[in-house]
Amino acid sequence: MINESVEDYLGAIYRLRGDHQTPLPLSRLQEYFDFSRVSIHEMIQRLEEQGFVTYHPYHGVLLTDSGETVAIALLRRHRLWERFLTDMLQLPWDEAHEVACQLEHAAAEGVTERLADLLGNPEACPHGAAIPPHFRESRGEPLTTLKAAETEHVILRIWPEESEVLRFLKQVHLGPGSHLRVVQQTHQQTLAEVEGSVLSLPTHVAEAIWVTSI
Repeated sequence: MINESVEDYLGAIYRLRGDHQTPLPLSRLQEYFDFSRVSIHEMIQRLEEQGFVTYHPYHGVLLTDSGETVAIALLRRHRLWERFLTDMLQLPWDEAHEVACQLEHAAAEGVTERLADLLGNPEACPHGAAIPPHFRESRGEPLTTLKAAETEHVILRIWPEESEVLRFLKQVHLGPGSHLRVVQQTHQQTLAEVEGSVLSLPTHVAEAIWVTSI
C-alpha cells in the first residue's frame, strides 16, 4: 500500500505539469498544497529516495516511470469516481470532484475495474479529462489565448479542476460541449457570448477552459 500523501504528491505533479514534460517548479506544489517550502522540499527528497521522482535543483521535479504509474492509477480512480458520483448519484460536478479526492485513495484495483465496467468504461470524466488508459492527443487551447472573433468554439475540458472554478462554471451552466465566442479579452476577464448572452469570466476561470474551434 502506498501512503496517501505520496499518492497526493505524485497525482499533483502529474496534474500540474499538464501537457508539459519539463520539470515542475516546486513553487507550483507549494502553491497547490499551501505548504511551506521546507515541507515540500523534504517530501520531494523522500519521493526521490523511493524512486518516484527525479529532482533537478533550481528547475523542478519530474516523475519517474514508477511515479507515473502511481499517478495514472490515482487519476483513473479519481475520474471514475467522479463519473459514478455525477452520473449515478447526480452530485454536482464540483462536489463530485471533492468527494472523489477522498475515494481515490480507498478503492482497490478490483473495485476500480468493477466500477469501470458498471459505468461502461467511460473515456472522460465530467470535466472532459481523459480517463486512463483512454489517453487522447493533447488538443485545444485555453480560452484566454483567443482573440475576439466571429469564430465559435466548443469547450473540450476544464483544467485544472479547481473546486472554485467548477462551482463558478456550474452557476453559469458552462462545461464540456458548450459553445461560445470570445467578445473581448482583458487582463481581468474574458467576455464570451453564450447562446446570445455575454458572460464575464474571470481570468483564472477562463484560463481553465480549454476549447477548439468548430
